Amino acid sequence: MSKEICDCGNEAIYCYLPGYSNGDNPFSCDSCVPRGCSCNYHYLDYETPEGEVGVDWIWIDEGKIYSYVDNEGRFYPCVEHDYDPDGYEK
Repeated sequence: MSKEICDCGNEAIYCYLPGYSNGDNPFSCDSCVPRGCSCNYHYLDYETPEGEVGVDWIWIDEGKIYSYVDNEGRFYPCVEHDYDPDGYEK
């Protein structure tokens, strides 16, 4: 079975569920998926981060807003991106 492909040519493991109104490809690989959406921000007034700063999470606004990062230190994609490690069948 064929899989959905990212614009770079790699197999897509993320899909932007709302899609794009201009018809752009909603499928992305791990390298190309947009990262760093404010939907993943956490506010220190409400939550205390778990783990180690600079490893598990980083400051967005020091002492106020933080975001968790993956094991490569990258921000997570917007929550509107679905993730399927096996890729998406066409």
